[in-house]
Amino acid sequence: MALEYYMPRADLRDYVRAYYLFSTDHRTIQPLCAEMGNIRVVLNGGGVMHMPDGRKQHTTSAFLLGPTLSAYCLEAEAGTRAFGIGIRPKGWITLCGVNAEELTDKIIDLTSFAGGLARSTIDEMRNARSFDEMSAAADRFFSNLIMRRTARRTSSYPEALAQWLLDPNELGIDSLVDMMDVSRRQTDRIAKTYFGASPKYLQRKYRALRAADRIRSGDLDWISAAGGAYYDQSHFIKEFKTFIGVTPKQFIGNQAQLITEIQSKRRIHALPMPLASF
Repeated sequence: MALEYYMPRADLRDYVRAYYLFSTDHRTIQPLCAEMGNIRVVLNGGGVMHMPDGRKQHTTSAFLLGPTLSAYCLEAEAGTRAFGIGIRPKGWITLCGVNAEELTDKIIDLTSFAGGLARSTIDEMRNARSFDEMSAAADRFFSNLIMRRTARRTSSYPEALAQWLLDPNELGIDSLVDMMDVSRRQTDRIAKTYFGASPKYLQRKYRALRAADRIRSGDLDWISAAGGAYYDQSHFIKEFKTFIGVTPKQFIGNQAQLITEIQSKRRIHALPMPLASF
């Protein structure tokens, strides 16, 4: 199993976090933590996505995976290769033209919202001779999407919400409402539009993701990794498994190999964790 990363063109990085090439010579089943959203183009092979609600979704073409509200599982056939794109929350409306909440825990065909542009890009990627060529095709795809959808933008990205989610002090909802300068109800609606879930739920999700990142960094004691936001050890373990897909002990034991590989490669390529998992 191998994973390579490539940065998108500089003017696209507000919307697209990174490109990655996944490959495996052997059949593999791996848990994946809760994510913000991905586009994946299957170049060879295929597999099954075991979604959080128990559904099985076969993956044999190109698709958009919406934000996942909890961990899910990837089952890949031997010889599978896939080009993936991590979508930032800011990219949902601009690139996909859809409310993130509408696609939580769902998979849709890439051509259903990008039509012929998606089909030609898929062909380019499958005929590409290198990762560089695939990435260049992705750059052109997103640049064209941005030009198409610019006139449809109706609201600005909520930078305050992103800052609130990343604050190490885990501020309360009242602080977020003040930072957003809108009503609590509007704050909730905006969070679901860009992130697919309510602020409180998102806070739980990112709390667990940060703990996993600390464990991967070598901070193995669960209390240190968890911080002060959990009631007790059982609460931490339950939340960790919900969003990461394994217990902290299993995670330390490398029973989520793909997640740890993602985190390791992210550090090598200086890709910060904020607001997207892949």
